[in-house]
Amino acid sequence: MMNALKNITLAVPEILFGLGVIKEIGDRVKSLGASKVVIITDEGVAAAGILNRVLGIFEKSGIACAVFDQVEKEPSLENVERAFKEASAASGQTIIGLGGGSSIDVSKMVAVLLKHGGSLRDYLGIDKVPGRGVPTILVPTTAGTGSEVSKFAIFDNRQAKTKLGAVSSHLIADLAVVDPELTISMPPSVTASTGADAFIHAVEGYVSTKATPLSDLLALEAVRIIYESLPAAFADGQNIPARYQMAYGSMLGGIVLNLASASASHALAYPIGSEYHVPHGVGCMLTFLEVMEYFAMADIPKFTRMAQVMGVKTESMSPRQAAQQAVEEMRKLVDYIEIPHKLSAINMDRSLIEPFAKSVVANQQRLLTNGPRKLTEKDIRIIYERSY
Repeated sequence: MMNALKNITLAVPEILFGLGVIKEIGDRVKSLGASKVVIITDEGVAAAGILNRVLGIFEKSGIACAVFDQVEKEPSLENVERAFKEASAASGQTIIGLGGGSSIDVSKMVAVLLKHGGSLRDYLGIDKVPGRGVPTILVPTTAGTGSEVSKFAIFDNRQAKTKLGAVSSHLIADLAVVDPELTISMPPSVTASTGADAFIHAVEGYVSTKATPLSDLLALEAVRIIYESLPAAFADGQNIPARYQMAYGSMLGGIVLNLASASASHALAYPIGSEYHVPHGVGCMLTFLEVMEYFAMADIPKFTRMAQVMGVKTESMSPRQAAQQAVEEMRKLVDYIEIPHKLSAINMDRSLIEPFAKSVVANQQRLLTNGPRKLTEKDIRIIYERSY
C-alpha cells in the first residue's frame, strides 16, 4: 500500500515512435534551428547501411553532417573524450546518437561536454551534470537499453576495472526517434543480448524498492511484451510485428529505469563487462537468473504477478510456487534465445569472484540498494558461485 503513496518524478524526451518515422529526422533537426549535425555511431551501424540511410535523409534536407563512427562496444572514458574532440572540431550544432546504447550514451556526454566543457570524470555520479548539453536526437538501432529515453550514461573505467555512470535528467534527449525498422538488421545473437537487457530492465524495475504505481504499470507491460515478442524476433529478424513490439518494450524499459532504476544483476555485471568486454545484456544475464532466485521469496506478490503476465495459471498454486514459476518462465525465455547465462560460458576465472564481489560493494551501492533483498558481499559471492 505504501507503494501507492510514493512521490513520482517523470522525465522523458519527446518521443517519435513507429515504422518509418526516421524519415522525419531532417525536419526535426531543422525545427531545432540547426543546419549542421554530428552523428555519433559505430562501425556496425555503418556496415549495416543504416548510417548511409540517415545521411541520405539529411542530404535531402540540406543539413551538413560530420560523422564519428568509432564508438566502442563497451565505451571507455577515453572513447568519449575522443568523440568529444572530433565533434568539437566539426562544430556541429546538434548531436545525433545513432546505434545501440553505447553510441547513445557517448552522444549524451559529448552533448554535455560541448556545452559545458570540463572533465568527463567530474560528471560521473548522481546529479553532477551542471545543465543540459547541446540539442540531442537519439535514434536506437537495437531494442535493448532504452537509453534513448533514459537519464543514464554508462562507461567503462578501464583503470578501475568497473563501469561508472552519469545519472542526470540533463542527459535526457530533446527527441527520441524510435523506428523499429532500424532494428531489422540485428543478427539473432544481438537480438538476444539487447532483448535480454530490455527484459532485465523491466523485471528489475518492477521489483525495485524505488518502484511506484506508474513504474509498475509500465514495467509489467514491458515484461509481458518482451516475454511474448523476443522469441519471435530472435527466430525471424524480419518479423516486423515482433520488432515493433520489442522496440516498444525496450522503450518502456528505459522509462522504467528513469522511474525505478535497475538493481543487482546490473551491479554484478559491471566488473564482468569491464574485465571480459562481453555485451552488456550478456553481462547482466550471466547472474540474472540466480539474482531472481534470491529475490523471488522477498516479493512473492510481484513475482506472482509477473508469472501471470507470462501466461502462468497460478490459481491452483501456493503463493510461493507461483513466485517460483516466474523464475522458471524466465529460464525458459533465456534458454530459447540461446544467450550465455553462466559464468562458465565466458570462462571467467573463479579467482576473480572475491575481487568482483568487493568491487560491486564498493562501487555499485546505487544499484545494490534497489532490490527487494539487500545483498551483502557474501550474498554476492554466493550468486557468482551459483552462476558459474
